[in-house]
Amino acid sequence: MSNQKEKATHKSIRLAIIRIEKGRPNIISDKRKMSVASVAEEAEVSRALIHRDYPELLERIKGGVNKGVRQQRDAKHTELNECKERNRELRKEVAELKAMLAKVQSQNATLIRKNSMLNSSQDKNINITQLTYRK
Repeated sequence: MSNQKEKATHKSIRLAIIRIEKGRPNIISDKRKMSVASVAEEAEVSRALIHRDYPELLERIKGGVNKGVRQQRDAKHTELNECKERNRELRKEVAELKAMLAKVQSQNATLIRKNSMLNSSQDKNINITQLTYRK
């Protein structure tokens, strides 16, 4: 007889968990979150009974409690990894741009030096005439 009672109690607790997870409890408010107290109240048993006799159901209840927190944490972790990857890409791009800038600065310095050499040679040589273009 006690075995049937245990099975019935186990079933009522399990069904209470399912009703609360689906948001359709019979006894408690549907606004209440998953907790041992809310499941015990919904199943019309004591909290101590769940803690003492049904550890597997207790784990299920506790797993449902932090489900939203875990999802939120996982979403933040995914976002963080995406930001880290974007940061790596941007750092690589910055390094490439710095290399390009150094090359352009070197070319610019070379052209400035050649320009000053041509200007100084123009001052020395009178046969060179400077052409001006008009638009």
